[in-house]
Amino acid sequence: MTEDLEALRPAPVLETDRLLLRPFTAGELDAVAAGQAAEHFAAGFPGPEDVDFARESLLAGGYFFTESVYARLAVLEKASGQVVGTAGFVGPPIDAELEVVGSLTADRRNQGYAQEAIAALLDVAFADPSVTAVRASVPEDNVPAAQVLVAAGFLRRESRGPEIDYVLPRPA
Repeated sequence: MTEDLEALRPAPVLETDRLLLRPFTAGELDAVAAGQAAEHFAAGFPGPEDVDFARESLLAGGYFFTESVYARLAVLEKASGQVVGTAGFVGPPIDAELEVVGSLTADRRNQGYAQEAIAALLDVAFADPSVTAVRASVPEDNVPAAQVLVAAGFLRRESRGPEIDYVLPRPA
């Protein structure tokens, strides 16, 4: 019952010092799925992983992909007003764990944006009392993403496959 009520919560709008994380508009999602740049998209956005996410969202037509608390959000840089990436969750909790995912344009990396976004997402994740942990999977060659996760307190966990799995248990 709690999971059903949680799933009905709308996608949040999250604000950090330098970022605004908000749901994609229908027009933005269409543009991302087509791999097209919009006027307010930063150079390099959307990337291939963003296009894949948007296409899957449109094909699924699912509430969880764009409108729920578990949606992947557009990451806007406040100073420029540009969409510089995405951040959010893959979907509702599975086995009481939420999977976090995100991307940033190349020219916005190494500026602390990922740390700001992950902190905001962790607040959302752990606001749900049924979530016991947050996880993330990172390709072995993506050292910067792994560093962001470790800095946020994630621990490496044994996993099968080409990616490294990280988990952050619910804080005590």
